[in-house]
Amino acid sequence: MIKHSIDVIHSSQHFNPGQTPVVTFDQPLFALAKQIQWKWPEEYDEQKFVVVFGGLHIEMAALKTLGDWLQGSGWVQALVQAEITKCRGSADSSCVHPMSVEPGAPIRSHAAALSTLQRQAYDHYLELSDERDEVLEFDDWC
Repeated sequence: MIKHSIDVIHSSQHFNPGQTPVVTFDQPLFALAKQIQWKWPEEYDEQKFVVVFGGLHIEMAALKTLGDWLQGSGWVQALVQAEITKCRGSADSSCVHPMSVEPGAPIRSHAAALSTLQRQAYDHYLELSDERDEVLEFDDWC
C-alpha cells in the first residue's frame, strides 16, 4: 500500500514538474517507506522522494531528546518550585520522559515554567538596580 501510494504521488508529479515530492508518514509507515526507498533506489531514492515523519512524531522525538538532556539537570525541581507541576524529582517522571503526548501539553508546561523563571529573574534585576540606574520595563529587559 505504501509503495502504491508513492507511485500515485509520482504519477501526479506533472502538476509540479521538477519538484521533489515530500511525503509525510507516521512512525510505522515511515519505516516501511524507507525500506521501499532502500530496496528500489532507482525508482524511489531520496533524489526522487523525500520521506519524513509526521509532526506529532517529530515532536515526540524532540521531546524525548530534550528529556534525555534535562535528566538530572534540576529541571523537574524547577517545575515543582515554580508550582507548574506536581511532579517530584524522579528521573523517569512524566515531566522529563512523558509516556504519551497530549498535543501541546509538554510545550505549554515548559513555556509556563520558563515564563515564571523569567519573571523571577526580572524581579531579581529590579532588586539589584540602583536608583541611579535606568530601570528597563519588562518587555525591554526581555
